[in-house]
Amino acid sequence: MTPIDRQCSLGFTIRCLSNLMRRKLCESAPLSEGRSEVGGQIMGFLCDHADREFYQRDVEEIFYIRRSTASRFLKDLERDGLLLRQGVSQDGRLKRLIPTEKALAIHEELNRKALQVESILSNGLTPEEITQFVAIAQKIQQNLMR
Repeated sequence: MTPIDRQCSLGFTIRCLSNLMRRKLCESAPLSEGRSEVGGQIMGFLCDHADREFYQRDVEEIFYIRRSTASRFLKDLERDGLLLRQGVSQDGRLKRLIPTEKALAIHEELNRKALQVESILSNGLTPEEITQFVAIAQKIQQNLMR
């Protein structure tokens, strides 16, 4: 595959979009303080669904990550004061994942900045184009999960 062919491939295009989007988001909302991108995504998910009960096995399934990977990210979030693990009465081995007030405050700020980036992403696109793009991206995601 030549460099020109690679530029027309789906994988190359998706990777470039991902890099550009990540750069734009970090530009407007630096995720420093030692937080990883995946850790931030996990924190964001838990904050978005703070009214529901989630456990480590849920994080593993939702993010398609291994137990050891989930455990490491959750330990980091807990260490940074962004997550509490609360035991549940029905099973002493289970720990409910609860975002802290600090996490919720950071999440609110990141959501505001993510909306700004979303506006940049969708600039010049019609609602139909966005719907079509999302549908195609979901098909690609399904292909990768087979």
